[in-house]
Amino acid sequence: MIKATIEDAKIYKISELWRKKPLGLKFNDTDAIIVTMKTADGCIMKDAFYFCLKPDGTFNVKTISKDHGHLRRLRLAKFLKHYHLTDDVKHYNLKQNIGEWKGKEVQMTKSNDSTLIYVP
Repeated sequence: MIKATIEDAKIYKISELWRKKPLGLKFNDTDAIIVTMKTADGCIMKDAFYFCLKPDGTFNVKTISKDHGHLRRLRLAKFLKHYHLTDDVKHYNLKQNIGEWKGKEVQMTKSNDSTLIYVP
């Protein structure tokens, strides 16, 4: 495990990041949180969470279909709980509270050729 500190976290519309949705993202994956982290040795890493942001700033963990979109949202929910950002994922306002992520320490894990935020 690699320890890192969140330097920045921002919510983007998928259309702001790509002209065409990448393979694997579905119609209900409309938004992304891009998290930028820095390790003690100065290495900068990024990870993304994909979901659908509701107008009130929250998101639904459950989806209509039980596909990878559901797993992506479940990963975001587990991230929020594991790193003690909230106990109530259903009512957590991502828009208002994403600024609080800066400075939080997270653990990174290597997966194939990429490094991801560890979420149990």
